[in-house]
Amino acid sequence: MALKRMDNVGIVVDDLDGSIDFFQELGLELEGRATIEGEWAGRVTRP
Repeated sequence: MALKRMDNVGIVVDDLDGSIDFFQELGLELEGRATIEGEWAGRVTRP
């Protein structure tokens, strides 16, 4: 079965570029990148 779609996934990684390469090799396409910061970001992410 092929993966058809994946939305809004947050994954904490040490090497963002390497992780993007990994998922692209699986057949996924990067739609965009954004930096989040501030109080809200600290509540929704865990390092």
